[in-house]
Amino acid sequence: MTRQEPVAVIGMACRYPGAPDVGRFWSLLRAGAEGISRLDAEEVLAAGGDPELTRRPDFVPAMGLLTGARGFDWTYFGYSRAEAASIDPQQRVFLECVVAALDDAALDPARFPGWIGVYGGADQVTAEPDGELGELARYIGLGPDFLATRVAYKLGLRGPAVTVQTACSTSLTAVHMAAASLRGGECDVALAGGVAVIDGGERGYLYEPGGILSPDGHCRTFDERAGGTVPSEGVGVVVLKRLADARRDGDRVLAVIRGSAINNDGAEKMGYTAPSVEGQSELIAYAQRLAGVDPRDIGYVEAHGTGTRIGDPIEVQALTDVFQADTGATGWCRLGAVKSNIGHTGSAAGVAGLIKAVLMLRHRELVPSVHFTRPNPLLELETTPFVVSTRTEPWTGRDGRLAGVSSFGVGGTNAHVILEEAPARTAPPVRGGRRVLTLSAAAPEALGRLRANLAEHLRATPDLHLSEVSATLASRRVHQHRQTVVAEDTAEAATLLAAPGASVPGALDKVAFVFPGHGLLTHPAGVAAHRLLPGFRAAFDEVRDLVRERHGLDLSPIVTENAEPAWFSRLVPHQVGLFALGYALGRQLLELGIRPVAMLGNSIGEYAPATLAGLWTLPDAVDLVHLRASAMLATRPGRMAAVGAAADELADRLADKGFGELSLAVRGPGRVVVSGPEAAMTRLLDGDLLVGLDVRVLDIPRAFHSTLMNPAADELAGAVAAKPNAAPRIRLVSNTSGGWAEPDSLRGPGYWAGQLREPVLLEECAGTLLESGCDTFLELGPGTSMLATLRRHEAWKAGNVTVPLLGRAEDGDRGVLRALGSIWERGADAVAGLLEEPGERPPVCSLPTYPFSDEEPDFAVRRPPSIKSTVDGPGESTVERLWCAALGVPSADAADDFYALGGESLMAVNLMSKIRERTGASVPVAEFDQEATFGRLSRLVAERSAAPGPRHTVDVVTFHEDGPGTPLLLIADSAGSALSYRALADELAGARPVHGFEIVSGREKGIDAIAAHYVDAVLRTRSDGPYLLGGWSFGAVLAHEVARQLTRRGADVDTVVGLDGFVQGRRDLPMAVDPGFLASHGRTLVDAAFGFGAIGREVRRNPALRTQLLGKARALVPYRPPFVPARALVFRAGSDRRGAARLRARLAPLYGGGVQVFTTPGDHWSLLTQPHVGVLARELNGALAGAERMDHVG
Repeated sequence: MTRQEPVAVIGMACRYPGAPDVGRFWSLLRAGAEGISRLDAEEVLAAGGDPELTRRPDFVPAMGLLTGARGFDWTYFGYSRAEAASIDPQQRVFLECVVAALDDAALDPARFPGWIGVYGGADQVTAEPDGELGELARYIGLGPDFLATRVAYKLGLRGPAVTVQTACSTSLTAVHMAAASLRGGECDVALAGGVAVIDGGERGYLYEPGGILSPDGHCRTFDERAGGTVPSEGVGVVVLKRLADARRDGDRVLAVIRGSAINNDGAEKMGYTAPSVEGQSELIAYAQRLAGVDPRDIGYVEAHGTGTRIGDPIEVQALTDVFQADTGATGWCRLGAVKSNIGHTGSAAGVAGLIKAVLMLRHRELVPSVHFTRPNPLLELETTPFVVSTRTEPWTGRDGRLAGVSSFGVGGTNAHVILEEAPARTAPPVRGGRRVLTLSAAAPEALGRLRANLAEHLRATPDLHLSEVSATLASRRVHQHRQTVVAEDTAEAATLLAAPGASVPGALDKVAFVFPGHGLLTHPAGVAAHRLLPGFRAAFDEVRDLVRERHGLDLSPIVTENAEPAWFSRLVPHQVGLFALGYALGRQLLELGIRPVAMLGNSIGEYAPATLAGLWTLPDAVDLVHLRASAMLATRPGRMAAVGAAADELADRLADKGFGELSLAVRGPGRVVVSGPEAAMTRLLDGDLLVGLDVRVLDIPRAFHSTLMNPAADELAGAVAAKPNAAPRIRLVSNTSGGWAEPDSLRGPGYWAGQLREPVLLEECAGTLLESGCDTFLELGPGTSMLATLRRHEAWKAGNVTVPLLGRAEDGDRGVLRALGSIWERGADAVAGLLEEPGERPPVCSLPTYPFSDEEPDFAVRRPPSIKSTVDGPGESTVERLWCAALGVPSADAADDFYALGGESLMAVNLMSKIRERTGASVPVAEFDQEATFGRLSRLVAERSAAPGPRHTVDVVTFHEDGPGTPLLLIADSAGSALSYRALADELAGARPVHGFEIVSGREKGIDAIAAHYVDAVLRTRSDGPYLLGGWSFGAVLAHEVARQLTRRGADVDTVVGLDGFVQGRRDLPMAVDPGFLASHGRTLVDAAFGFGAIGREVRRNPALRTQLLGKARALVPYRPPFVPARALVFRAGSDRRGAARLRARLAPLYGGGVQVFTTPGDHWSLLTQPHVGVLARELNGALAGAERMDHVG
């Protein structure tokens, strides 16, 4: 028989009675404690128990209860309170447990490259359906079928999602199926487990003699007093991975599943609910054969162990038949059952036993089966291989300890798993030194709890290595609110975490790179970055090798501690070194996916951004930088001084006093650099003209940016002319104009010659950059001079963020790590994986998992919303009622944020629609989305209600007004909203104005009639062409028809942009007969018709939306796309080159200006969301910018 491939357990999480997490579960087991709750009559009644029940003599007021089982962190999972209340508490608890298990495994599904499957099951649903919910909502929310798929949807898991239902053996059966799925290649990681939550106020049970429930609320498995088990709640989840993959990836292996099997008893037993010796023994023997183990090597069996007089002997007999098949030996294997600690947790029972066995193997300890004093005589234990474990003691023996775990379901489905202790891992040497700890949460309050929990944990486990803590945190899921801590060891980390800290919303919006000029490289500034940042190290070494090979200069002192200080004062090494640092830091950031909107360099600092933008190849750039510095060194000596003064004021002073030969080399805000011949500079510095001003003489023996640089500038111009170049891909601010550098100008030698001899207009440069919309500024070089320049400028805004990558000389590692932390806090998720080399990942360690809120959502759908408003205004109570009904909240406050309360885009569409119906006020969804608070919505409704003038069928939303390109006009999707374009518009900001058009009213049924409304709105917005139209999905079809109608009116339509929208290529046939129609629109139709997915949730809340969506689909059926004399840019999600070529050929007859088809990552539904929308925007910008440049030249 072929052995099964071993499967590793790499993470686990649980909540059981008396044990809210794995750590405390182990503590309970080691202590031989019981987690069953015993309540008096008052407590039972307070929990909602039946008063008649409590008075009965056979009522046992004992149960295993979970703390906070009715609570749910609905905002974490993106639910509104009302929707959360409609979901079975079992599914809610299971969701949270899955996240905790992924945390324990340090696995982020969003970054995991393979497929993750989920297998799990729940007990019968006991939650009462809410009468206010529709039938479909009750079906989805309370149906057990949706346990696994809900997890897959909310966490983005693409592997199999299978809900398992085999009664008491559910969760161990799920483990077996998950392991089989891994072995079969159906997924690369699998989650498996089960959950049982008893709703309805039950806090006890009725004892029946001869039944499976205990007469006194204690489960005495294997004991002579055994009378049954105790009903309990619980949840457990394990994370599984093929052992070979886990070892390859450096995962922490908690234990190994050597083999597993499931079967059914069939009819060979006394009754349907009765257990079977034959069924159990056949299963256990089969599992051992699949695992390739001898029963004499198994040191412990975790039994199903319900503690009944008949069930326990049957189980022991089945085990004995297998273990003594080839021997008469007795007493070598320990036996236990976790039900004696926590009762019977139903669908979560099997995984409870598995987690217990994993913990015993991991800690090499045997723990007691509680309430055992003398064995049930029917067991005849003295003749068996088994001894009941009665105390906590070391698990002695050879390495490779083995355990068996059984779980048997009513109805006869049995599961058995063979576990082996984790193989010894040859871990890489733990490197000391500072680390960045990355903490994130979905809400600031949760981040505070996580911070406090981690501080407490580090104090309690001082033997943890900080590198393990850092690596574990860095590998977990990343959330919006973030904090970082840079520490030397766990003691310092605990101290820092215990102090209060402000969270940072993780939104790295518009970033600018800035590069310092000459004078800042005074020490080995690259030592820490070279040691800590692999991307920087590779890029710097590449530059160093080029410079050494081509020019004989060694840049090693920059990355060598205690390098000779005199080296840094030499002009050529200094300038080439600044270029190497800036370029290498830029390469590192680009590798992390941090793409700047714009870049600015000061003097020599302009060469690194130009190279990063693609103007020159790296070897050519190295040649130019070296030549420039050498030519400057060859000029006549001069002097330079930095002066704290306004440029115009100082220029007037110099002119009045006869210093015409001096230049203001750098004109910054409130600070300038004076440059000129030695004699004139000496006369200036020795005189009284600068008395009272802050003056610093620079250690530079030349006069940069003055007429003395003319010979060097001429030599440089010749060298630039000889080098090939390309148009820069990122916008640069020009030193010589202070504005945006023209691409054609940058490519000419005259620009770079002028950049050397003319002043650097740094104040104007800073203003251009600050007014570009950038809000995060990263300095790529030593010091903080450029950031200080920006902060001194009058255009500086209080909310702007500055991050120096290298910082001050004394900062060292801490400075680089703080910079990385700051960048990660602001949304650069990839930063977290920087600090360890491939193959050197420190082992994962056990840390506190996500601290979910345990607020109970269930009252929300039953409690009527408050009529009293906290914000006064016309129609305010109507708006509040609609707001509260949409979100399931009892009242609304002005500062309440729609999305923070669990709202989503289609809910916003629905809400705006209802507000329009009830108040007559039309608020565009995209306009509401700009600041989605209740207070602002109330003001918008009041303004729109009171606004005079005609009401239009289509609203126009201006996303961005600035940019040199032709405005992009985006037509609404099938929901009638432009909100879906928000992220795309933000990505295009600065390149061109972007407007969205969303329909307010209109009952027209045909595409041409619907499009006519948009044509009127387009002409109101932009009276003259050329027009650039676009749309996603249904909006792409409308954009095509709008283009046709505009051209019929004589307008100049330049381009139609189709974003994964379907327009067929046959003008003579209606859309419905094209074979691609249903493939393109089928999912929307199904979701709308049957209430599935995000669309389905909104259709359940707003049946009118279903009518609207299906109406749009019907409008498409007879539509015959007409010819349009324009160019088409078509973006197809998830396609390949062959598919793109076929689509281009199909669409060619429809467009007079030609067709380009681009393939983009993601799918139809994720195309307009991050990270895919960033790729889409770059492709779109490139295609449009190229056409616009050609139009301009022509």
